Amino acid sequence: MPMFEKHFTVEEANDLLPYVASVFEKIQSISEELTERKQDLEKLHRSAPGNGGGDKSVDVVIRSEAIGRYLADLEEKGILVKDIDTGLIDFPHMRENREVFLCWKLGEKTIEFWHEINAGFKGRQPL
Repeated sequence: MPMFEKHFTVEEANDLLPYVASVFEKIQSISEELTERKQDLEKLHRSAPGNGGGDKSVDVVIRSEAIGRYLADLEEKGILVKDIDTGLIDFPHMRENREVFLCWKLGEKTIEFWHEINAGFKGRQPL
C-alpha cells in the first residue's frame, strides 16, 4: 500500500520546478536575512523575557512565518522538502510498481535522479 497520496510523473515534477525554484530562492533570501541578524536575534533573546523584544521580535516572527507558509505550500502540493539550505526536495513517484522519490536540488535544470525512499540523497541514481 502506497505511503503517499500524490505521485508525480517526471513531467509533472519538471513542470513544477520553476515554481519550486522561485519559492526556494525566496526562502533562502529570508533565511540569509535572519542569519545576518544573528547578533540582533541574540540580543532579542536576552531582552525578550523583560519586554518581548519590540519591533525586532515582530520582524523575526513575520519572516519566520513567511518561510513556514512557503514550506506549507510546497507540502500541500505533495512535495517533500528535505533541506532548506540546499533546496533539496523529493517528489513521490511510482517506479516499477513501488514508491520511490524523484530527487531534485536547487540549481539543477530538470529532474535527473531518483532514489529509494530509505536511501536519501546519497542513494540517487540517474533516471
